[in-house]
Amino acid sequence: MRKVSVLLIVALLVTMFSFPAAADSSVTEFEDFGSLLIVLWDNIKINGNNAPEEPVTYLEDFGAVGGPVQTVGVRGWAACNAVDITAFGYVIDDGEPVIKEEYKVNTEDAVIAAAQNAGCQYASRYDVAVDVSAVEGDHTIDFLIQFEDGTIVKMTTNSAVPVSFIYSADGSAVNATPEPTAEPDPESLDNAPGPILSFADEEGYENFFSSSMRNQIEDIYFDDEKGCVIISMDVVGDPYVVLMFSSLEIDDEPLEVDAEKYKILQLGVRINPNTGDRGQYYFQTDENAGYDEAKDALFNYDKTDALQYVNVNLGKNKKWTGIMADCRLDPFGGNSEPCDYELYYMAFFTNEKAANDFGDKWLAEGTLPTAEPTPTKAPTAEPAATPEAVITDAPAATEAPKTADAQKPTDAAKATDKPADKDNTQKDKNNTGLIVGIVIGVVAVAAIVCGILISKKKKK
Repeated sequence: MRKVSVLLIVALLVTMFSFPAAADSSVTEFEDFGSLLIVLWDNIKINGNNAPEEPVTYLEDFGAVGGPVQTVGVRGWAACNAVDITAFGYVIDDGEPVIKEEYKVNTEDAVIAAAQNAGCQYASRYDVAVDVSAVEGDHTIDFLIQFEDGTIVKMTTNSAVPVSFIYSADGSAVNATPEPTAEPDPESLDNAPGPILSFADEEGYENFFSSSMRNQIEDIYFDDEKGCVIISMDVVGDPYVVLMFSSLEIDDEPLEVDAEKYKILQLGVRINPNTGDRGQYYFQTDENAGYDEAKDALFNYDKTDALQYVNVNLGKNKKWTGIMADCRLDPFGGNSEPCDYELYYMAFFTNEKAANDFGDKWLAEGTLPTAEPTPTKAPTAEPAATPEAVITDAPAATEAPKTADAQKPTDAAKATDKPADKDNTQKDKNNTGLIVGIVIGVVAVAAIVCGILISKKKKK
């Protein structure tokens, strides 16, 4: 009898150590996690590739992905301050979690640096693929993180960018692409320009072009002879820079661009026509934070090395509401060769006719028309923003830009000879790799505003 008892005890011990505890397979809600946790998604993937704009509404209001397809998934990264991440996974509806170590993929130095800057010791990139080839009907797919202690946490929160979506096998539940807002009647609007940012010299713009939140940009500096800022792209790729509108002031008051009033952004530029003919502008506002495909706009260049202006019709996007926050400029959606990009000004208008009149005058006279207000001062510290690594296409492009023969647009004021900090080397870990901007010191508050998913330890 004693021998039987010993065997039963041994069997019990073997069972305890052979199978995970039931709690290990349960899923903890994001807001119930007991440590600082940052989650970022980059792309939805369909059949292993980045999802096209149609027929997808990207993680917006628990959007949907349409089928039938073989696999759907999501790519991004997560970071934690207390315990290491060992695997990632998913759960369909309220089913059994599927966790795989293979979903944890190589984590770039830039991601690790961003996590460390946010106070997180552990960071991992994920690339989760869900086999939906046999799935029928509509189902919610949530994505999961597993930690070293066995805890499984759902990435989904009630924030602006929940890492969750509905998979609709027959495509019936896919949300329709939002209808663009109606074009305003030029006759009913004030045609005077809104804020005009003239880059003839550096004064007031010392912190405007983020020194840390850039990609594949070697230098950004002001050219006093040309009267513009030059964005130097040293490699072929997907260049971008975050524009710190929060660093600008007018008459000692923060610069504000009212999206309800100003629908058109105009850029005065000169490009290398061999590099590319399309750029992107990712915006965020106090009502719609974070950079993603739902808040970007494509615009086309004329293939010329003459001065030209391009209009970006932000008013067509229904997310263009509230007051504009820091934004992101991709000079090219992809540049085919290294080049210098000359940016002379950025200006906001109530309608396209007013914008065209302004741009035509600039091309004809070579100087910016006088208008109020013009930002002239910047605060001392450069705040952080939220650049999002986004690769997919964006809304329809605007009208073709207007051009003029090559000429100087202004008599440039004296500018500093010191170029902006270099980036894209990923060698300076204090500055590079902020795949998403994190407001250091107030992460738990500011990150949700910026579209970052964060769970912070609760007080006991």
